[in-house]
Amino acid sequence: MAPWPVIRERLGPIVPPALLCALLALVPFSTCIVKIATRRPCPACGMTRASLRLLHGDLVGSVTLHPLALPSALALGATVALALALPPQHPLWDRFVRGVLGVFAFAFLAVWVVRMGGLLPMV
Repeated sequence: MAPWPVIRERLGPIVPPALLCALLALVPFSTCIVKIATRRPCPACGMTRASLRLLHGDLVGSVTLHPLALPSALALGATVALALALPPQHPLWDRFVRGVLGVFAFAFLAVWVVRMGGLLPMV
């Protein structure tokens, strides 16, 4: 297991956005600035609600709101597992983080394009 400073360095950047998302999940209306300003969903619109449905075991409802909720949850689990398992300065960590960020940046944009094309519901 990696020492505490390494874990804090690797997972620390995840904590503020995770807390913000958790707080926004409690708000009963849309908090997406892009959606409020343009009346069009952003690439991540529906992720909070999809993640909440996933946590409640509603896979179909989750995928309906955002198809990347389950892959994102799995990637988060893999990230935490690697952060805990890899020793300091292990080269796999940087490659993994860059790869996951690249794949998900492309995936979110792809979902957004498909949604704007009318093939996925506007959420």
